[in-house]
Amino acid sequence: MATLTIIKDDKFVAVDSIGFVLDAVDLPTNVHAIQWDGSSGWIEYNDGTANETIDSISAYSTITDDHATKKAAHDAAVTQAAADQTALDNQYDQKRLGAYASYGDQLDQLYHDMTAGKLDATGEWHKAIKAVKDANPKP
Repeated sequence: MATLTIIKDDKFVAVDSIGFVLDAVDLPTNVHAIQWDGSSGWIEYNDGTANETIDSISAYSTITDDHATKKAAHDAAVTQAAADQTALDNQYDQKRLGAYASYGDQLDQLYHDMTAGKLDATGEWHKAIKAVKDANPKP
């Protein structure tokens, strides 16, 4: 871990610039924050006590473990959301929606088909809709 920031009252923890609000951050009441830059750090107090230098963050492993758990859950949720979106994108109806001409263009096709007397399967609108349906059949 390169960097660590813990802000007690906000329950905010950032590890290597990736921050989450945790359910609990258990630190003494007079601690405002813990900062770690990768090799050294300090404790910031909220009661006028001077900052205290620290040379290890092992005392905060419970907090960093909670952060890792929250990050893993977040990463899993992002992965699942991407998989869900891919599944949605692969559904035939979504493919069809993206392939159909705009409403305005379809209305224009219908107008020209009407004026040409082609409101049957020979009209351009019908041909365009059929092409999309043929290219993206129902499973």
